[in-house]
Amino acid sequence: VQLAGVARPTPGKIQVNIPTIGQEATVVWNTINDIAFFKKQGYKINLPNNKLIDSLILKSERGDFGNADYAVIYELLEQKVYKTSDYTLALEKVKAQEPLLNSIVQRLDSLSATWDWKFNIPEKYNVVLTLYGSGGSYDPQTGTITLFATPNGDFKHYANPVNTIVHEMVHLGIENSIIQHYNISHSLKEQIVDRLVSILFGEVLPEYHAQNFGQFVLDNDLKNLNDVKNLDRIIEASMRR
Repeated sequence: VQLAGVARPTPGKIQVNIPTIGQEATVVWNTINDIAFFKKQGYKINLPNNKLIDSLILKSERGDFGNADYAVIYELLEQKVYKTSDYTLALEKVKAQEPLLNSIVQRLDSLSATWDWKFNIPEKYNVVLTLYGSGGSYDPQTGTITLFATPNGDFKHYANPVNTIVHEMVHLGIENSIIQHYNISHSLKEQIVDRLVSILFGEVLPEYHAQNFGQFVLDNDLKNLNDVKNLDRIIEASMRR
């Protein structure tokens, strides 16, 4: 599938990988470290089903969890949990969507060149699968997108993983120039991302749906492509209201 009116995408923009043990240990560590945030936001998380993990969660809730616990998590995954075969089915499903994903990147690249603000597109989107965490995450420093999957090849929230991957792409795009620049809250950040995905890719991602974060303060201001072009000014105007 390729978006109408979009030239052939640049090869290699999307790279999908099975995680290393170290990468999975990092996801588990980060998830446990941020356990209070996930609970507060009502996110359902996945972690290895093990008594050691349960004890580390309690440790995090007490405020005693730290960098020293990474080695324990790594050892657990290495010795008892990690199997590359657990990622095979999900990897095949994501790779099957690479033509659509590359077309989406091409559209982002073309459209964002006309915007009045900087939308960040990394040299390469590195999509790394994970069995753990809350569903999806992004690293603006590396352009890495972490995508939750199950050993059965299922994904959280959507049957088609492109929905979550594009959500994280938009996060990466606006993190520095919009979210950090205007010190935007977590809930408003998610609402902006959801609206941008719907405006930009609603036709090719009909399953995509907005998360429930209450009333969207930019609901009447961010409705179409022209509004996206002026997103920075829209946010500045809303802050003055």
